[in-house]
Amino acid sequence: MNHQDLYKLLQTVQKNIRCPQCGQSYDFDSISIRGIIDSIVFLELACETHMPVLATVSLDQNQKIGPVSKEKIGSDDVLKTHEFLKDFAGNFEQIFKQ
Repeated sequence: MNHQDLYKLLQTVQKNIRCPQCGQSYDFDSISIRGIIDSIVFLELACETHMPVLATVSLDQNQKIGPVSKEKIGSDDVLKTHEFLKDFAGNFEQIFKQ
């Protein structure tokens, strides 16, 4: 991954991603790269009036993207995610080995 790939990623995020709370787009200054592992980029998106959002983006050029699932996120999904994150210590490397 080179600097041009990262710049294109930031442009795409800036154009397409909005704050889930207020719908405001993110300025370049409010997008931070928090880490890169292989072709996965961890981003922090900071809104002026709301808590930051953490996002992961894959830059794998060979990855085929299938149709987007039409399945809605249910309350059980939210509860399972909450339970997972409650005890999560931030060791992404361990999670990706599973």
